[in-house]
Amino acid sequence: MKTVIIFILLFVSAVAADNMSNAPAIEWERLYGSTFLDVQETYNGDYVVAGRRWYNYARTIFLYSPSGEKLWESSVYPYNRVSFAVIQLESGDFIATGCGTSDESSTQYSLSIYKISSDGQALWSKVYELEDNGKSYGSDIVELPDGGLAVCGRKDPVEGMDQAWILRTDSQGDTLWTREWGWIYNDKALKVFFIDNGLTVMTQGRLQATSGGPHLIRYDLDGNLLWETDIPVLAGRYARDICRASDTGFFLLVDNFITCIDLQGNMISYEQAANSRTVTGKEFIEEIHSWGISSTMDGGYVYCGMYYYQWLPAGPHTKYGWIIRRDSTGKDLWGDYITDQNCTDIFSVRQLSQGGYIAAGKVWSPEDGQQGFLRKYAPETGIESGDVSSTFGITELSPNPFSAALGITFNLPSEANVSIIVYDLAGRVACTVADGVFPAGSSTLEWVAPDELSSGCYLVQLDMADGHDIRNCVLLR
Repeated sequence: MKTVIIFILLFVSAVAADNMSNAPAIEWERLYGSTFLDVQETYNGDYVVAGRRWYNYARTIFLYSPSGEKLWESSVYPYNRVSFAVIQLESGDFIATGCGTSDESSTQYSLSIYKISSDGQALWSKVYELEDNGKSYGSDIVELPDGGLAVCGRKDPVEGMDQAWILRTDSQGDTLWTREWGWIYNDKALKVFFIDNGLTVMTQGRLQATSGGPHLIRYDLDGNLLWETDIPVLAGRYARDICRASDTGFFLLVDNFITCIDLQGNMISYEQAANSRTVTGKEFIEEIHSWGISSTMDGGYVYCGMYYYQWLPAGPHTKYGWIIRRDSTGKDLWGDYITDQNCTDIFSVRQLSQGGYIAAGKVWSPEDGQQGFLRKYAPETGIESGDVSSTFGITELSPNPFSAALGITFNLPSEANVSIIVYDLAGRVACTVADGVFPAGSSTLEWVAPDELSSGCYLVQLDMADGHDIRNCVLLR
């Protein structure tokens, strides 16, 4: 048995060696008695993490400092069970969605929303029960300009098939309207985006006239369906996650393929993600699963998942989490195959505003059971530039903080084609300020922040062929 286990570890190492490596340096790691499902950077550079306690399934939110110190954890037990997504609100408080129960004795798990103050105090919790005693959960949540919320997830009725479920609430979680989507299928809503004064929802499922697979749905803020579309090339595949690719599109993670689509769901490009294969026979089975994707500030993306390997029949097996970083052309920049710390899955990974990455997942060992896993990476080397010459870069953002218009002054060593893009702290494109040819020397542009952008910290990035520069700004409404 010992010989077999050693061989598996050697095989895993060989798989990692055959792929790209050179991951950024690890600054710190943290383990905790939970499962970490989502991680986001806060306005002041802390990390808020959503998950659940493995031993009592209490829905829990954690806050970690930039150095990895746990600042607080907040949970409502036993009524709230799992948090799948968490965001920071304009006020600085946090809101999470997942599933919970209305009282201690209930076994009806339903979509719930949980609000927490900036210092970790529970403010309120709402559970949205189904009339037929079915089950439901929330998978994503966004804040709207009026302070209300948009939530998406899934309804699982007692009779019939699952349906994608979209809710709009006021700032206190009281329902304004709900909508269902899908046909006779296991339909679910995975992500919701507030774009151009409406809601775009990523779903997995089918309509009567379409094949199963990823669909985009568009609603106005009153809940009127504007359009819905499938993506024919992805018919029959399983949507895992989606993130903004630019101000005009998305990166869509489907099984082990990454597709770039525009805001209406039309395909722009299509490529294989992780090297995925399943080999079933007399000797072993190998599987690679992709769980999450998020955009990076250079127009690329970083995604994550789980690798599984088992000897057959029913022999020893191994799992480990992985992360892969690609640029905007789909070129692999680095990968991290986490074969240490007993890491089995990485569910969420984000690029940070000051460079580097934060990743969240879980580990498992016979001694300690299941624990949450958090890993902080240093900024990349050899990718970030911004050192083209002493005359290149953003020289001034004024006024900063600003309430409506921001002046952006930058220098170029020679005439060049440049772009200036504003990102939020999650790496999503807030606005493309400029994309064109500018002369050598100093230039100044004015960015008028769209009305739908909330207060918070944003990143202004200047890009040219030989490098880029990033500066922070703060919008105060």
